[in-house]
Amino acid sequence: MKEINIVDKYMDEREFRNYIHTMFQKHHYHKISIDDVRLSDKDKRNDNDLLVTKNNITYTVQTYLNKKIGDKQIEETIKDMGKEHVSHGIIVTNYHVDKDIKKKASKNNITILDREDFEDGIYK
Repeated sequence: MKEINIVDKYMDEREFRNYIHTMFQKHHYHKISIDDVRLSDKDKRNDNDLLVTKNNITYTVQTYLNKKIGDKQIEETIKDMGKEHVSHGIIVTNYHVDKDIKKKASKNNITILDREDFEDGIYK
């Protein structure tokens, strides 16, 4: 069974976030911290999932399992970038994301890693 099929059918949101955490480690990101609202987050509206650093750039990371990415998710990431005082963000989803949405995200220093990235082996 392909890894993406396991993600689609058998993971919950927390498992997906933990899976993405591991993938960032494998791709040489460091200072990776998980924001688990159940444990550490006083602001329940702040839903960034991870903070990661690579090449001296810190990113806030949003993970969206089985959810379409659109303007709302970009706006949420921009808000989290402000709350975390970082200038870059990453959105990770197991869905395909429209090229126009990716362009809009890119203009706001947000990278979207979507289903194509899973299928192309970036997460292997």
